[in-house]
Amino acid sequence: MALLEVNKLTKHFPVQQGILLSRLGGHVSAVDDVSFSVEKGTTMGLVGESGCGKSTTGRCILRLYRATSGEIRYDGRDVLALRGADLKWYRRNVQVIFQDPYASLNPRMTIREIVAEPLVIHGIGTREEQKKKVQELLEVVGLNPEHISRYPHEFSGGQRQRIGVARALALNPKLIICDEPVSALDVSIQAQVVNLLEELQKEFGLTYVFIAHDLSVVRHISDRVAVMYLGKIVEIGDWRGLYDRPHHPYTQSLLSAVPVPDPVKQRERQRIILEGDVPSPIDPPTGCRFHTRCPIAQFPICAEEVPELKEIAPGHSAACHFAEPQPIKTQHVHGGSGEVIGAPAEG
Repeated sequence: MALLEVNKLTKHFPVQQGILLSRLGGHVSAVDDVSFSVEKGTTMGLVGESGCGKSTTGRCILRLYRATSGEIRYDGRDVLALRGADLKWYRRNVQVIFQDPYASLNPRMTIREIVAEPLVIHGIGTREEQKKKVQELLEVVGLNPEHISRYPHEFSGGQRQRIGVARALALNPKLIICDEPVSALDVSIQAQVVNLLEELQKEFGLTYVFIAHDLSVVRHISDRVAVMYLGKIVEIGDWRGLYDRPHHPYTQSLLSAVPVPDPVKQRERQRIILEGDVPSPIDPPTGCRFHTRCPIAQFPICAEEVPELKEIAPGHSAACHFAEPQPIKTQHVHGGSGEVIGAPAEG
């Protein structure tokens, strides 16, 4: 049974116009008809360009944004219908690691106060028990438990993100939404944090929704990957099938841009260059939203008919009228097959 099920999730933001911003001038279609499920103990990767709706999807799952329509089910329960004590139970089981460790930690609070805050809110343990729990969590994420009286500015970026991970673990959640948790970090530190997340997943049986725009990071940690474009999922499947034989032209173009650490293979690869800019989500194109930039678009079908997300291989679906597999030469790096290359100790 899936731990998390998202079905036809839609989120629109109103656009206010006029001198006093009192007139509704349309809406931004941030997420449109998104569906996927996440099995217990696995990782679902959400990838795409900036503004494609992946972070908005995560925030709707967390109930930080109220969905316009659709359904979100956690462990069989309707998340959008939860209120009061039931909503508090949900927030205890579903936590988040934010993108920017410099902005997500309160600079006026000590590390002890930051990590213990979820315990205080949910009334778990005495003050001494909370202190002991914080020290244990800091040790789990690779930080010195004696540093609980320090402030965030006394830590490096990677160490701050580890503090964010410790805070997310405080309530022993089952599901963690990782909203681009390594994009603000140095590449070598990214490797350490991704490896830490994998170790924690094995140790505590965690389930992740991992949001990122770095395809190499997503490939390393994810079991399944969903590619988003302008608010819609255009392709979804297990990581190996999607990276080896992508069917959607947008996925193919993204993967063709991922550098390979082998000069010979890199020279052999053919880069797919997309023309034009991403259309505005306020006025998205009709039909297939990718047709204005697609190298294989055919008219009028692509401009008039919205392609369905249909299965083109077992466990692999794509939303394209003319989807065809294109083998992509990439280097496989995935959890269980070794560490991410280049991970020196943090300063």
